Amino acid sequence: MAQIPQQIRCYLPLTAQRVAELDEQGALVGDLVAFLVTESVRRSDPNGDEEAWEYAALQDAAAYCQQEGLPVVVAAVDVGRDTIDDSGPMGSRVLVHGPVGLPRVASLHVGDDLVGEVAMVSTDAEVIELSWYDATELADVRSLLSA
Repeated sequence: MAQIPQQIRCYLPLTAQRVAELDEQGALVGDLVAFLVTESVRRSDPNGDEEAWEYAALQDAAAYCQQEGLPVVVAAVDVGRDTIDDSGPMGSRVLVHGPVGLPRVASLHVGDDLVGEVAMVSTDAEVIELSWYDATELADVRSLLSA
């Protein structure tokens, strides 16, 4: 009996082209920049818990979008550990070897500025405010990007 690879949650920053690809093809192919809870993330917040570490990885993915000059769109996906290449830079950044099919997408997170929400004043200037979308709302997220 074949052993099922363990799944891990990671956060994929998406371009408008990647959102369209996911919507039209039902999968993302190729090597994908992703962010996840690594030992480096855990060490950076030793008093944190899994939820806090996941939030940090999600924020890293959102910050990556901003640094690349992209609208903030991040897909939370569950992939097999065997598809992850964490031999690169430290922190939460890794590569995921695709394909990543639409059924692996748990949710989508979109920058509030993109959805027309007024960002709430935060005491932490580093926080990127995000709106949550179910994976079944992919077409809605795509339309936000083309508006």
